[in-house]
Amino acid sequence: MLLRDRPLLYVFLEAHNLAAQRAFMEDRLGLPVIETDDDPSHRHGVVKYDAGSLLLSLNLSPASRFRVSGSDGLTIVCAGGTALVTDPHGHRFRPGGRPPVVTELRLRVTDPAACVPFYRDVLGLWQPEPAEPAFVTGSVPIVLEAAPPVTNGCRVRHDTYLLVFHTPDIDRSTAELADAGLTFSGRGVGSKEIGRTIHFTDPGGHRFCLYQPSELALGYDSGATLREILAGR
Repeated sequence: MLLRDRPLLYVFLEAHNLAAQRAFMEDRLGLPVIETDDDPSHRHGVVKYDAGSLLLSLNLSPASRFRVSGSDGLTIVCAGGTALVTDPHGHRFRPGGRPPVVTELRLRVTDPAACVPFYRDVLGLWQPEPAEPAFVTGSVPIVLEAAPPVTNGCRVRHDTYLLVFHTPDIDRSTAELADAGLTFSGRGVGSKEIGRTIHFTDPGGHRFCLYQPSELALGYDSGATLREILAGR
């Protein structure tokens, strides 16, 4: 089954101006905060939001990451959302009602048809309509949309967000995906107190992660929401 029934738990968004990003997420979008990390030495997951079908989380990044004009290859679409809105760091949203509920993640690629086999055959996601480059996950669907590498003078970038799939057994998932042809990034599975992770990218450059949460992570303030998503919320 590979990742067919696995939910996307998180989308991590990079930010260097945390105050501006929080104002956008909380005041403009109306996202409810479910966890904050005020330790100044921490830069990963410093603010977490309940977005209905998954969690949105902020990472702190140096301003140099955003010097080159660009916009995300990811568009986060919320229920009822139509108009495209860009946040202070170039992340793209189609917001709808409040509080927002993420209904799909749209990934910009130069050739959607060329990426379909990766999602369908390598990751094992279900493609309901063969003519449509859209794939079901255990939470929110992934939709591929055609886009040139540069739009309106802005280059599509992939290093300012990360999509995270849950797995209950990262060793088994890693072995199955490798057998299906997936090449992972880095040195293999990494372990931290929050759990175990391994990274990969799709043919278009979008970054993904497999994540097996630890019991410690599930005991944090955001843990109750994670458990609800895993239970098919």
